[in-house]
Amino acid sequence: MVNANDDPIELVPARHDTWRECFVAERDRVSDVLTSESLEATVEQIEHVGSTAVPNLASKDIVDLDIVVADDAVSDVSRTLKSELGGDRIENSDQWHPVFRCDGGQRFNDHVFATSSDGWKISVVTRDVLRAYPALRTEYETLKRDLAADHDDLVAYSEGKTAFIEHILNVARSDDDLTVAFDIPTIES
Repeated sequence: MVNANDDPIELVPARHDTWRECFVAERDRVSDVLTSESLEATVEQIEHVGSTAVPNLASKDIVDLDIVVADDAVSDVSRTLKSELGGDRIENSDQWHPVFRCDGGQRFNDHVFATSSDGWKISVVTRDVLRAYPALRTEYETLKRDLAADHDDLVAYSEGKTAFIEHILNVARSDDDLTVAFDIPTIES
């Protein structure tokens, strides 16, 4: 069993190259399983997101993947990942089912999102802005460290980052050099 709320909120120094390799291995495992179960056509993209996807940013040692699938495939894909790769699956909404996994000692959060969901779009834009703006990356790491020191509850830690993520989305909206293939969403309260 892998419960997202069981681990302490502990940031480790950036290990971007290692985390990138872990992402590639997990992406390949996911792709292989979905292909063997004839679900590969439902997959739009698989993205490495979260702090482990940003160079020079301390993070919890958990690699996040956004597995973006056809709107009607979220349940099938998340169930398949759980049954074939293991982990704990949560049905947060019709558009988002995370599967929390561990493989070879490395933790993964495999977020299965519907294509129409804003959740994966927020993750991708946040990653891209933090990669492009070192000052925002430093500010974000400071915020994460402060929240980790103040909270041992993952929900409170995550909610404490919401205003800053909205700020990042606003930066993206005003950056003519940052291009994404979708409208940048807002965070719903």
